[in-house]
Amino acid sequence: MKVLITHQFNTKMKELTEIVQQEVVALYSFVNSNTKEDILNSSLLTKITSEDSNIFTIRGRSIRIFCTFDNTEGQDQLLFLDVTSIDDLPYQPDVKRNGETTLYDRNGEAIAYIAHNDDDTIYTYNGKPCAYIDNSNNIYGFNGQHLGWFEDNIIWEHSGQRIGFIKSTTPVLTRFEPFKGFKEFKPFKGFKQFAPFKPLKSMSNSQNSLLSFLLDGSR
Repeated sequence: MKVLITHQFNTKMKELTEIVQQEVVALYSFVNSNTKEDILNSSLLTKITSEDSNIFTIRGRSIRIFCTFDNTEGQDQLLFLDVTSIDDLPYQPDVKRNGETTLYDRNGEAIAYIAHNDDDTIYTYNGKPCAYIDNSNNIYGFNGQHLGWFEDNIIWEHSGQRIGFIKSTTPVLTRFEPFKGFKEFKPFKGFKQFAPFKPLKSMSNSQNSLLSFLLDGSR
């Protein structure tokens, strides 16, 4: 997809911090390497409803890019109109659940579960507490290691790929859950690593093991 930049966008870009500019560049690269159909189907794109307009926003972690599609030269183009930082907006965490939520890998195997009434601790089915989810949807191991994020009912790796799912988001049919072993005592939480900058979310599944991913938090 060919991307064009307006003067207004260029001016606003210069007013952003260097870190936020890097996010804009990452979103630009994403758009530039995908087709119009891929972009329209992306969860990052949202249409702004109005009577005579086809304006969209591309949603990043800390910015919103306003854009529109154009085909005046017989070729699909995306015009970046404006960009706005949203760093000052308050954080809105996912809705808290009660009970337990099963976590599945890409093959539909039940690997672990989240005990929501136990500080959102993630246990394996043999009862081992290996990780937990904090109030910002970060997944941390008890060793303090930042493992990834739990957002949109999906576990995301640092690469931006999907590695874990709940029943409603798994890409395949899920299998029966194994019996749950007795829960082991939770270790003390280690000092948390600084959460890295969130990558662009990919629709591809990680080839890594969900169990190994979670156990990295208890080694």
